[in-house]
Amino acid sequence: MASRGGGSLGLLLWVLLLQPWRGGAQGCGQVIAKILGGKEAEEGKWPWQVSVRINEKHVCGGSLITQQWVLTAGHCILSRFRYSVKMGDRSVHREITSVVVPVRNIIIHPQLSVVGIIQKDLALLQLLYPVNFTMTIQPICIPQKTFRVEAGTTCWVTGWGRKEEYGGGLITAVLHEVDQDIIHHEKCNELIQKAMTTKRNIVLEGMLCGYKEAGKDSCQGDSGGPLVCELNATWVQVGIVSWGIGCGRKNYPGVYTEVSFYKDWVIGQLSQARSWDSAGFLPLLCLLLPLGVLVAP
Repeated sequence: MASRGGGSLGLLLWVLLLQPWRGGAQGCGQVIAKILGGKEAEEGKWPWQVSVRINEKHVCGGSLITQQWVLTAGHCILSRFRYSVKMGDRSVHREITSVVVPVRNIIIHPQLSVVGIIQKDLALLQLLYPVNFTMTIQPICIPQKTFRVEAGTTCWVTGWGRKEEYGGGLITAVLHEVDQDIIHHEKCNELIQKAMTTKRNIVLEGMLCGYKEAGKDSCQGDSGGPLVCELNATWVQVGIVSWGIGCGRKNYPGVYTEVSFYKDWVIGQLSQARSWDSAGFLPLLCLLLPLGVLVAP
């Protein structure tokens, strides 16, 4: 089973691996201004998307959830390298408009497993200093634990990862986006069991899946990036790119860490870090979303 970041953990499954701006009471999940089968994203369309980097090189995606915290996949952090986070534009390369901030602290879910089935695949990165929100740097909303997206809802995943399962570069120069329909873990497990002709439970509670059609998927280099859904002009992060069986294969959904399932852990870690500032409570703005509030179009 492999993540969609940088390395392979198995034969069949691969691991896929802001200056003060106060232009109104905006909050999280607001848009102001590589992926398989997707298209290039417009500049500023996904302002919470970040690039998690080692030595200025992209290794994973991530999402900004407050001025000083980034959410990513736990399997992206397999060493004590010096990480940094780049945000503010759609290029994977450092541009004039880019904001690059060193990572001060890393908190990996204590029960992360990358052996066999990848589980509890999430981590928090504390930035060295808070960023300021701009037109192209904004936080994404984190949903309440009881929040459940209706199956079939069309959501979006973004990243700089590989554009095809085999061949081509691992990294795409410009951020790409692709739509995915939500599948809950019970149904997703059935689909993957059938595809793999196994009775073993593969997709577990705390995971969420996305699938549209063959050739549309996240892939290596997209790990840690956000799967987001829109509700009344507010965007909510429902998943973190985690793993999949190949990329874009027919009837093989991509698997994501379900953010709402780990909401208490995320908020608890932020509280313990005692780094709350004026933007520190932004994730709470979406915590009151009721069960099933997102419905399929």
